[in-house]
This record gives sequence, C-alpha cells and structure tokens, in this order.
Amino acid sequence: MAYLFEVTERIVFPNAETLLISPFKEIWGRDESPNKDTALKELTYIEFMSSMKKSNPYRQYPEDRKHEVLKQDILQDVQWTPDPLIYEAITKIRLFQQEASITYSYYMAAKRAAEKMKNFFMNFDITERNEKTGNPIYKPRDITSSLNDTGRVLGELKSLEKKVEEELYEESKMRSDKQISPFADRNSMK
Repeated sequence: MAYLFEVTERIVFPNAETLLISPFKEIWGRDESPNKDTALKELTYIEFMSSMKKSNPYRQYPEDRKHEVLKQDILQDVQWTPDPLIYEAITKIRLFQQEASITYSYYMAAKRAAEKMKNFFMNFDITERNEKTGNPIYKPRDITSSLNDTGRVLGELKSLEKKVEEELYEESKMRSDKQISPFADRNSMK
C-alpha cells in the first residue's frame, strides 16, 4: 500500500487496503448509497486536507484557509463541518506521514512559521508608535532586513517540502528485498 488513495480528476478513490483501516472503513460504510458520493467527497476532503503528495492541488494552502476552500470546492457545501471520524482520518494520515518522514514535522513547523510571518507583513503598521516614548515600534531597517530574508526562507521551505516528498513518495524503501510502504510501521519491520 504505497498510497491510501488514488486521485483522478480531483476525486479521491480509496485503495482496497485503505478500506480495511479505521476510520476510513467507517466513513465508507456509513454512506449506504450505491455510488458512495458522500463517502468519496469526505475522503477527498480528508486527502486534500492532509496529504503532502504532489498530486494534491491544495497542499500549499495555509492551514487556516484550506478547510474553507475545500468545503466550497470539494464538498460544495459551506455549512458542512467535519465530524470526529473525519478529524480522526486526517490525524491518521498526518501520523502516517510523520512516521514515514523524519523531515515532515520540521516542514510543518516551518510552514506555520512562514504563514505567521506572511500575516505579520500583511498586517503590521509601520507608523505605529510606542505610547510612552513616541518612538516607532518597528524600525524600517528591521522590516527591510526581514523582507530580504524572506526569499531565502521560502527557498529553504521549498527544499524541506521536496525532502518530505522524497521521503514519503519517491524513494523505494527496501528491506529484505521487499518494498516497504511509507505508511508501514518501521518498528514492526525490524
């Protein structure tokens, strides 16, 4: 099981093995319709919320916006809210990725920090002054220095992302002439 899902034309289809894993099997089973439209939409939401695969067009979205965009684009229902099974499935995929890639946690932390810096640059007021002293809160030199560093930070973030992709999906992991899934428990392979 190299992947939990196959993505075809922005629709996620679970692999047979995926439907043996909880909570994915419960999400699939609770949709009693013959075409499984609801289950497929929910699995698509889960995959696009959590996956680091290159095939995920939403992987670069900021975490605080991704949910709203996916509700509109995939579920086409802005009133929909994830239930505990959906949250559990997202957590499970992220855990699989974290276990399969030593770099994953660093990348996610760096991505969150970059998003916070972006929000800072979009919202700070360079004319803001200290009430007691009247001095500027932000020194122009500090702001321009930070902006100059932005390109380097973004390049390093892209490098981390590429390393995660390689660790998760591009390198074959071989042990005893067997290909090891990136979602396999490494401790059980010893």
